[in-house]
Amino acid sequence: MTTTRLPLVDAHARVVRYVRISLTDRCNYRCTYCMPEEGVDLVPREDVLTFEEIERIVRALATVGVRRVRLTGGEPTVRKDLIALVERLGALGLDDLAMTTNGHLLPELAAPLRRAGLDRLNVSIDSLDPARFRAITRRGDLATVIAGVDAARSAGFAQTKINMVVMAGVNSDEIAALARWAWERDLVPRFIEEMPLSDGALFAMRGGVYPAARIRANLTAAFGPLAPSSTTGVPGVGPARSLVVERGPFAGRIAGIISAVSEPFCDTCNRMRLSATGRLHACLASDPDDAAGAAEDLRAPLRAGATDEALLARVRAVLQRKWVGHGFTSCGGGAPRKHMVAIGG
Repeated sequence: MTTTRLPLVDAHARVVRYVRISLTDRCNYRCTYCMPEEGVDLVPREDVLTFEEIERIVRALATVGVRRVRLTGGEPTVRKDLIALVERLGALGLDDLAMTTNGHLLPELAAPLRRAGLDRLNVSIDSLDPARFRAITRRGDLATVIAGVDAARSAGFAQTKINMVVMAGVNSDEIAALARWAWERDLVPRFIEEMPLSDGALFAMRGGVYPAARIRANLTAAFGPLAPSSTTGVPGVGPARSLVVERGPFAGRIAGIISAVSEPFCDTCNRMRLSATGRLHACLASDPDDAAGAAEDLRAPLRAGATDEALLARVRAVLQRKWVGHGFTSCGGGAPRKHMVAIGG
């Protein structure tokens, strides 16, 4: 699909080429950093964007230079008839169609997703200890997720990324083990600083962020010197800062660190996020009803018959209100009220 209109540029001259789309606020896990133990109030199903509406929005965005789409949740694989949506989006000629998943349903879905046109996968594995994994996810089964990762590789997904949200005193002692496990399987480990969503409440329980500098120190202690990587050959790098092992048995292997709290990357942000209910968020840190207005409803005008031009005008309007940067702090300040499960990370 060719670009026929002016590209999307925010008020700070950042060009937006990437949209993350939450398919649902439902999830089969209850991860401790993502939502309260009791879960969240789920939106009515009629308020959730249909596949036709998602395709319509993506098709319009593609004409203004959005070339990368990531499907998220909640947990995207629990959305009924997911394969049909991937087929729709895969036919649009995007540069990259990816999905972030907890992996629980990948043993059955990996091959159909690949055939439908999904390019890449990110799978969340926050611990390699089955009991700890279950405690973090509150209901997950590590063996099932690993079987899903294996199924993805068999289906032809290459260099699948393994996401670990690093939490001090919870799983921070597993950084090197997760990297080794991933590299031995030709996977790409990514270590993510926990972000203070949910008004900082879940984050504060653990005493603050485990920063990128400590993550790098863990990796260096285990594998020797690391160097910044141009990430050549690693598709869909996104916000991760990549490091390459310089020598030893894992020389040349790459790990990514996403450091939204201690080393923000807002100045290079090229992303926006579409919620399952059609709210377009210009910044992960903004709430839908922020006075600054860094979110915009696309569902209502879409269902009222708005043209592509009218929808894109709303997109451009919210990008002009996109913040220059968020205010996350290492102790949980600057947190939006929304839960991570509602926006997909």
